Amino acid sequence: MTVEISVSSWDDPRVVRFRELMDAEVQPLYAHLRDRVAPVVVDEATVIVTLVAQIGGEPVGTVALKQTGRYVEVKRLYVAEAGRRAGVAGALMAAIEGEALSRGAREIFLQTGSSQPNAMALYERDGWIPTAPYGPYEGDELLSRCYVKQLSRPVVAALVAADGSVDRALGAIEALDEAGADLAILDDAPLAGGSAGLDAPMLAAAAAVSTRRIALAPRIDTIHTEPFNVAKAVQSVDWTTAGRAAWVASASTSESDARALGRREAPTPGAAWAEAEAVIDTVRALEDSWEDDAEIRDVGTGRFIDKERVHHVRVETEFFSVVGPSIVPRSPQGNVPVIVEVDADGPALEAAARSADVVRAATPALARRVRERAGRKLTVLVDVDPALAPRAPHERSATEGVAAYAADRRASAGADGVVFTGSALAAIRAIADPVPGSGTLRELLGLARPASRYAQEDAR
Repeated sequence: MTVEISVSSWDDPRVVRFRELMDAEVQPLYAHLRDRVAPVVVDEATVIVTLVAQIGGEPVGTVALKQTGRYVEVKRLYVAEAGRRAGVAGALMAAIEGEALSRGAREIFLQTGSSQPNAMALYERDGWIPTAPYGPYEGDELLSRCYVKQLSRPVVAALVAADGSVDRALGAIEALDEAGADLAILDDAPLAGGSAGLDAPMLAAAAAVSTRRIALAPRIDTIHTEPFNVAKAVQSVDWTTAGRAAWVASASTSESDARALGRREAPTPGAAWAEAEAVIDTVRALEDSWEDDAEIRDVGTGRFIDKERVHHVRVETEFFSVVGPSIVPRSPQGNVPVIVEVDADGPALEAAARSADVVRAATPALARRVRERAGRKLTVLVDVDPALAPRAPHERSATEGVAAYAADRRASAGADGVVFTGSALAAIRAIADPVPGSGTLRELLGLARPASRYAQEDAR
């Protein structure tokens, strides 16, 4: 029997009748909870699309998709007796997932009841993960059994702390690489009183040769590091990894950092991020200083470069001046992606909105705010602390609990991915793809490879 799925409407008499039949079957199961759990009424204005299933022209089931706050939610899946054991439920769920994906949803949610084990078994067989009650069901663990399903793979990043041990840090990066993480954010030892070991750019260089897929993003302080040295370091990692580099632009306002170097006073946050943006733009200019075809490498004539395609950068700011080209040819990604971390409103958020390729936001609210401010293409990641993952009443494992929490944070933030701030290797394996891709980090993030600004000027 062929199941035919068509788009209908919430007030279609067939759909209304199916809801009545569903209520007649389900409500008696929860009569004992009627005075303890308030019913959730569907607002028709929030319904995105309603589907109807037919077999041989006879309606046999329905399902809907609705916007529940920041969650895209599957509602009112029902299959009439004539359609049961004929694959109707699976066909309806596959169709509604396709509708959600076509509308840009990255993950979808649903709620069923604690007295409906057959429904729960259906969802779990189809890859839905138990999650804590969300949105209008939050706090209800008597009736609600909630699930989430990932429709598109998130960008998965993780922090690697600087603890002075190169072996431990490299081991952590290699474990993340094996688990399928896309990006490792490498912390740097503090300038003042830091522990011994490699700084973050050197650690990235060391990890470049022992990893196969993970992108490496050293955190670099733009206040106490010269733009030329930043460009040289991140371009070298990008070449070594064939396009798996990024860098985190930080802006120290620490008095102890300033005293450790002894060459300047610590700036205010506003001045620090103004300087950081100047460094970011100068690093990109240095990356552009070699055009893509500047290298000739002709052994017969002894010509290595076309000097007309290597340009002198001339930057003069209140913070620094730079004259001359980079000493590294233009890297595989053109401009190595810049990450800015945001943990509060203020200069860092504004700088991220203007200058970052990737934003790491501490909370969903900050993730939404920075995207609204940016008004352009950028990748937004939201922090996930595995220790804070709530337990679902029907949770099957802690690993699934962390994966569900990550999906919830991503949905709440409208983010492209997550940054795990604690140990989460098992959860990363559950949601990431361990097979190495063949593209660059920019390609993974959906960011275009920019043309050299100097090549554009030549063209004009």
